[in-house]
Amino acid sequence: MRYSPEHKQRTRDKILRAASKVFRRQGYHAAGVDKVMEDAGLTAGGFYAHFSSKESLFAEAFAFAVEDAARLNLADLENRSGREWITGFVDRYLSPDHRRMVMEGCPIPALAPEISRVGEGPRRAFEDALRDRIGRLAKHLADNPKLSQEDQALAIVALCVGGITLARAVSDDALADQILQACRTFALGAHVVPVPTPESSAQSGVRSESTHY
Repeated sequence: MRYSPEHKQRTRDKILRAASKVFRRQGYHAAGVDKVMEDAGLTAGGFYAHFSSKESLFAEAFAFAVEDAARLNLADLENRSGREWITGFVDRYLSPDHRRMVMEGCPIPALAPEISRVGEGPRRAFEDALRDRIGRLAKHLADNPKLSQEDQALAIVALCVGGITLARAVSDDALADQILQACRTFALGAHVVPVPTPESSAQSGVRSESTHY
């Protein structure tokens, strides 16, 4: 029986969604193709009609998970800029809710330890996701004497990923909350220089650059 291209795409999306959750929950090496297909509600025999290998699935599922998580982490931030945007992003990323949402959350902390042990496709997907996060943050930052916009953004992303990873690794909720709070405070500290918003620029007499928005 031949299926329409639309049906094939819907089936492929089901596999990607299932894989993105299974890999985040179990890890790449522990999760098999059979488990992914089972969670997708499909038979294992149909896997190779959509993907050439488990590794190619991992690369695409990682990219799929990044976009899926971005809708959660970046929701309602499009009308914010400067410190307000950065604060919104950091608060959501380093939150108790995100700590608990391993399968729905950002795949970078969940799967970063495994990326170095897989092939080029997943590594490219990981690097693309990392660069995307850095770029999104950098445009809301201004250079300071010691760190460029990109370096500030890189440091914030590293704190966010490291903080949520540590918080998920401990069983003591109080310690997890302390880790998240400490990382939030440091990530939003005085070393971070946000791009001035029109309101803050008017108050300080500093003219903002429209290219930052």
